[in-house]
Amino acid sequence: MECSAPGWDGYGANAVTAAAVADARVFAERIDFSRVVPEVGAEPDGALTFEWHRSARLTLSVSVPGSGVLHYAALLGAAKAYGTEPFVGEVPKIISDLIHRVTAT
Repeated sequence: MECSAPGWDGYGANAVTAAAVADARVFAERIDFSRVVPEVGAEPDGALTFEWHRSARLTLSVSVPGSGVLHYAALLGAAKAYGTEPFVGEVPKIISDLIHRVTAT
């Protein structure tokens, strides 16, 4: 609720939209929480973000803007992965695979 008004961060951030909340809720229902629960936060552009961190070089961030896409960025040791995938109610395989890579023990 605190991020639903413009300027919620004190620096002019966009309000988190109802569409972003709805897509984030569906995304959360579809991901596997049995490994590591992600940190969830709001971004200044109005999107919600899910982040998994095992170390400084093993991390994944998935941004849910509420526009039918997911943006992701990962550090996997020396490798990087990033991109945009359509989101129509199912977690794209590439993002699911990255979650498993970052959270594998």
